[in-house]
Amino acid sequence: MELIMQPTPFTCGQACIAMIAGKSVEEVIRDMKTDAATSIGQLVEALDHYGIRHAGKNKRISKKNPVPYAYSILTVHTNAGYTHWVLLHDGKYYDPEFGVIKGEYPHGRITSFLEIYAEAC
Repeated sequence: MELIMQPTPFTCGQACIAMIAGKSVEEVIRDMKTDAATSIGQLVEALDHYGIRHAGKNKRISKKNPVPYAYSILTVHTNAGYTHWVLLHDGKYYDPEFGVIKGEYPHGRITSFLEIYAEAC
């Protein structure tokens, strides 16, 4: 997995899709037709556009699902008060704002995840 940093404060979702799809973030922004903040629905549409298999829905972190799956897009409620998308792969967090993070995620609380079934690029 190669880290792709978000080019603006609002393109973390596009950067996560770019990492998964093996595309440039500029291409993903163009294909998604937005350089603004994204919803899980928009991320799912982008994954479908690129033919990337994924779970049917975002799963909340709960007693039933206490930790995200090994390859997932994570919803993070940051310590700074905004919602952020981060990619989890092979035990590392590929955070398009803060870089690659090993160990416990330090920038907020992970609240849900969307499992990715494709192989990592």
